[in-house]
Amino acid sequence: MLKRAVFSTPRTAEFLELGALQSQTGQPVSRFGDVVIKELLDNALDAAETAGQRPQVGLGVTLADADGVVYVSVTDNGPGLPGEVIERILDFNNTVSDKASLRSPTRGMQGNAFKTLLGIPYALRVTAPVVIEALGVRHEIAVRVDPIDGVAIDHTQTPSPRTVGTRVSVPMPAHRVTRATAAAWLQKFALFNPHAYLFEHGHESGPEGVDFYEPTAGERWRKPMPTDATSAHHYDQAALTKLVYGHIREHQHGGKDLPLGAFVTTFAGLTASARAKKVAAAVPGITHLSGFKDQPERIGTLLAAMKENSKPSKAADLGQISRDHYLHVIDQAFGLDQGWFARKQLTDDAGIPWVIEVTCARTLRPGTVSFGVNYSATFGDPLNHTRLTGDHADSFGAHAFLGAHDAAPYATNQQLRAAVVHLICPAPQFTDKGKTALAVPREVAEACAQAFASAAKALHKAQESHERARTAQEKAQIREAQRAVKEGKAVWLTKKEAVFRVLPEAIRQVRGGASLSFSSHTLYYKIRPLALKLIKPGSTLDASYVEQTLIPAWEREHGPIAGLYREPRGTLHHPHDTDGERDLRLGTLAVAQYVPPRWNYNKILVIEKTGLWPPIRQARIAERYDMAVVLTEGYGTAACRDLLAKLPAGQVQIFVLHDADPDGYNIARTLGEETVRMPDHHVEIIDLGLHVEHAQALRLETEPFIRHSALPAGLEGQLSPTALTWFTGEPISTNHRGQAKRWQGKRVELNAFSSPELITYIKEQLAHHGATGKVIPPDHILRDTAAASIRAHARRIVDEAITEVIRPDDITQSLYASLDIAQLTTLTGDDIVAHLDAHPHHPWDASVSNIVLDRVGPHRAELKNLARQLLAEQGAPGDR
Repeated sequence: MLKRAVFSTPRTAEFLELGALQSQTGQPVSRFGDVVIKELLDNALDAAETAGQRPQVGLGVTLADADGVVYVSVTDNGPGLPGEVIERILDFNNTVSDKASLRSPTRGMQGNAFKTLLGIPYALRVTAPVVIEALGVRHEIAVRVDPIDGVAIDHTQTPSPRTVGTRVSVPMPAHRVTRATAAAWLQKFALFNPHAYLFEHGHESGPEGVDFYEPTAGERWRKPMPTDATSAHHYDQAALTKLVYGHIREHQHGGKDLPLGAFVTTFAGLTASARAKKVAAAVPGITHLSGFKDQPERIGTLLAAMKENSKPSKAADLGQISRDHYLHVIDQAFGLDQGWFARKQLTDDAGIPWVIEVTCARTLRPGTVSFGVNYSATFGDPLNHTRLTGDHADSFGAHAFLGAHDAAPYATNQQLRAAVVHLICPAPQFTDKGKTALAVPREVAEACAQAFASAAKALHKAQESHERARTAQEKAQIREAQRAVKEGKAVWLTKKEAVFRVLPEAIRQVRGGASLSFSSHTLYYKIRPLALKLIKPGSTLDASYVEQTLIPAWEREHGPIAGLYREPRGTLHHPHDTDGERDLRLGTLAVAQYVPPRWNYNKILVIEKTGLWPPIRQARIAERYDMAVVLTEGYGTAACRDLLAKLPAGQVQIFVLHDADPDGYNIARTLGEETVRMPDHHVEIIDLGLHVEHAQALRLETEPFIRHSALPAGLEGQLSPTALTWFTGEPISTNHRGQAKRWQGKRVELNAFSSPELITYIKEQLAHHGATGKVIPPDHILRDTAAASIRAHARRIVDEAITEVIRPDDITQSLYASLDIAQLTTLTGDDIVAHLDAHPHHPWDASVSNIVLDRVGPHRAELKNLARQLLAEQGAPGDR
């Protein structure tokens, strides 16, 4: 009889799969470039500080090959990463961190950061290796998932000229990280590290880089270092237990069994042997940390003795960054007009010290709000889920609170703002794996609100005074203009002059004292009644003229209008997306966040008629040609041109299909030209027609149209003689001077085609203009995709086999029956109200789910053990 082998399934591939990596890093795939940069900078700064050096850290983004791969490289002047540490990093069964369980105001603390740096390229289908150069050795490391979900590692070592410090280079798809992204992170890290040299470099590091931040702090400036002793007063029993058991686990894996006295002397205030002996006497019989393995309850006694024999740390011990440093970096990045600063120091009710630093500035160029925790820049607002209450604001998050005080870039009156928020704490409690979202005690939230309000107060008062003066002046100008017109002393303003005169007042009205976004059409409705008072009675103010011409013209003179977005006026349809799940509405907000998918399409067809999509979709034109289809409503919007301009040059063909009329021809012309609104727009457009000559040859039905203005400037020289005749037409009315003011011409719309004729025309024109073939990625992408397909198929086979061997529904029912369902599901409206008070953005059903999860949580280990037992009973060898 065949005896089956029993295999264990490793979970190490969790570091190599997109979904798992998003969980590990706390960030979506779209921000993996940010993850790589942040973790590399954190590691580099720590390395230099550990060696007692003033950090010199370089960051660069350089092209790796012609296949759209770049290397994100960071260099440091630390001691160099030893080979044995690299080998431990490559052990995907265990996390490697020297601070995951320590409570100290140090950076990072993710615990598995380097493993994610190895896994991210593979998950993004990049086959180039991660490169580590240190101590004269070049390590090239590539990881991949093996057929049983383990991690296969290719690790080669060759000599390297780098003997000082470490250089780590991580390959990434080019669209995931840019030099601009790197520069932004470099600036943020410069804010929180006044002792460091931070610079941008190419292939060779050095202070000659493009962006260079010099240290402003002298040699005597001090912050907590990774090598500093931690304080026992930063721990509770659970935290110290985690630290002790971390040492025990190291001993079980071949490490040293740390003597209790040696462990105690690593804490601040307990380095003297006499004090360490006094502490050890509190737990007689335990000489080494392994002694706590079967007596975890005695760790509480140890902690009490450690606290009794040492002094608690103070907030002042956590370090400080000066007002001048923050303003210096803001000035270098955005230009400084005036700045304000506040700092709060406190110890919370649990005895944990905190430092809160906030800087607000009026800038010469649009700035940002930068957030940091423990001298490291974060992915976002660490207080985003914290309620902050003050005299002028009651909001969630530092960004919103500062915005209410006119101290954030999206503030009510203008964009010229920058702010910095820095929180320092030895025991920050994060609610996400990305180490950004903080859960802070009530007293800390109150101190944050006070610090933010204090820094913003002077700015707010100065801005209020400025706005009152400007409003009074503008209203006086409007009244004077109206009075002058009534008295016959002045002429009416032009439409442009009137709109420019009233725009600031219209912006204030549309915002209504809030910091919410608004559309250009909403702004138009505030402009119109104000401007009509200043132009000749009986005149009209066309929405498209205001929104597409005058507002952009005003922005070119006065800067972008904060919060203004353009409404969607078209849609991008991806090929092979039959349900339309990936359709992109072409509004400025959506396009700004859009990342074109790789290996999905290599052509775009822009059509000015949204109503033509059904027959094109049914004919599967997009799928046939691997071509995205953009349908717009009339002239290409700024969002449409933004979309086309961000596509990689030379890799995507762009075709346009339009009516045979002046507007259709002009759409094709303006879509690819440098326009007034987008002076850097250079996109090659292939015009498929419909041209007049095509319409004649196909004997399509013409129709008359009335033209009320001259042909668009620049169009006449591009028209064929026949098209010029059609579109010029014959005068049908004149003005009082006998000049023609209306003409009747003829045109042909795309709707003149029957649906089959339209599809045939599109195919013929694509062939005529050399539409490229189907998308076929490089060989290594094909190999990776094939491997992923095989793996997915294997996973399905495994799932099918598992469901044949075990009965998941029976196990689930057994777990369910083991719980006190009545107690767990007893909920009242008051329970939901209390949860929604803390989480006001949740719906009621999310509150129910979260409350139940909290109640089931204490039983989780018990339920897991029961599930394992039931699985073993169902799948035991010989049962089947």
